[in-house]
Amino acid sequence: MEQPGAAASGAGGGSEEPGGGRSNKRSAANRAATEEETKNKPKLNIQIKTLADDVRDRITSFRKSTVKKEKLLIQHPIDSQVAMSEFPAAQPLYDERSLNLSEKEVLDLFEKMMEDMNLNEERKAPLRNKDFITKREMVVQYISATAKSGGLKNSKHECTLSSQEYVHELRSGISDEKLLNCLESLRVSLTSNPVSWVNNFGHEGLGLLLDVLEKLLDKKQQENIDKKNQYKLIQCLKAFMNNKFGLQRILGDERSLLLLARAIDPKQPNMMTEIVKILSAICIVGEENILDKLLGAITTAAERNNRERFSPIVEGLENHEALQLQVACMQLINALVTSPYDLDFRIHLRNEFLRSGLKTMLPDLKEKENDELDIQLKVFDENKEDDLTELSHRLSDIRAEMEYPLGKVEK
Repeated sequence: MEQPGAAASGAGGGSEEPGGGRSNKRSAANRAATEEETKNKPKLNIQIKTLADDVRDRITSFRKSTVKKEKLLIQHPIDSQVAMSEFPAAQPLYDERSLNLSEKEVLDLFEKMMEDMNLNEERKAPLRNKDFITKREMVVQYISATAKSGGLKNSKHECTLSSQEYVHELRSGISDEKLLNCLESLRVSLTSNPVSWVNNFGHEGLGLLLDVLEKLLDKKQQENIDKKNQYKLIQCLKAFMNNKFGLQRILGDERSLLLLARAIDPKQPNMMTEIVKILSAICIVGEENILDKLLGAITTAAERNNRERFSPIVEGLENHEALQLQVACMQLINALVTSPYDLDFRIHLRNEFLRSGLKTMLPDLKEKENDELDIQLKVFDENKEDDLTELSHRLSDIRAEMEYPLGKVEK
C-alpha cells in the first residue's frame, strides 16, 4: 500500500523522476533565471464561490509560487439559484413588530437575513447601502416569512416538509421508491431554503444521509433503484455543503470523504461527475491537511476492491461519451497533483496517475475540441513543465556544490 505522504523517490516509472538529494542553495545564474521566470508568470487565481454552479466549479488556473500558498478563506458562496428578485421585497409594512425593533436590532437582523440567504460580501454590499427604512421593511418581511415556513419561501419550490420531518423520515428506515421521493424533495429543500434551515437539518440529518449511503454501498446486489438512491444522496450532499456551515460539517465527519471515494463508479457517469467535482472543491478550499485525508480516503476505498487507488479516476477519462465526466476527472487530477508544497510529492502523484493509464490517454484527450477539457489539459502540462524546471534547477545546484564544495570558484 502506498501511503498518501510517500516520498517521490518511491514513485517508480513514469515520464519524469526526481533526482537524488536536496539542496536549499541555488547558483547565482539559476536564481536570477528563476526570479525572472517567476516575475513573468501569471498569479494563481482560483475563485470558487459555489459547488452548485458548474461554471464557477471549473478550475481555470493552478499556478505554483516559490512562496508557500495560503489556504483560501471559505466565504459564504453564492447559490446560483438565489436571484436578487427572491430577496424580501421592500413594502410599506408598519406593524407592531417593526415599531418595537430598535435600530440595533434591525441592523443585527438585517445582517442575519443576508447571512441566512448565503450571500457573499459582494452581494451584501449593495443591500447594506439601502436606507434604514427599507432595511426595516425587509427585516419585517424576513421575520414574517421565517415564522410561517421555517425558512424564506422560494417562488419556485414550496417546502413540503420541515427539516426535522426529513430527519424523522430518514430515521424511520424508508427505502426504495419512498426513499427516492424523500431524497428528491430534500434536495430541493436544501437548495431553496436559507442556511438556517440547512443548519437545523444538518445537526442530525447529515449523519443519517451518510448512514443511508453507507448501507447502499455495502449491498452486494445493487438494484437499479439502489443506484438511483445513491445518486440522489450525492446530490443532497452537494446541496448540503453549498455553504460555509455545510462544508464544515462535511469535513468534520470522518466518514464523508471515505464514502464519497467509495461511491466513485465509472459505470454511473452522472453520479461520478458530481462526486469528483465535490472532491476537487474540497481539495482546494479545505483545511491545511485535507490532501492527506482525501488521499487516505481514496487509498482505503481502492484497497477494498484490490485496485490501484487512482484507477477509478483514470477509468472515468475513458468514457468518451461523458465529456463532463472527463473534464471533472482532469479537474480532480489537477487539484490533487498541484496541492502539495513539496516538489517530490507533486512529481510522485503525477507519475502515479501517468502509470495508472493517464499517459496513454492524453493524446486522445487532446484531440477533443472542448474548451473546458483543453483548460484542464493545459493546466496539467504547464504544471508538469514547471516542476521539471524546478527539478532541473535543483540538480544544477547539487552539481555546483559537488564541483565547488567550499564555495570557491576558480577565476
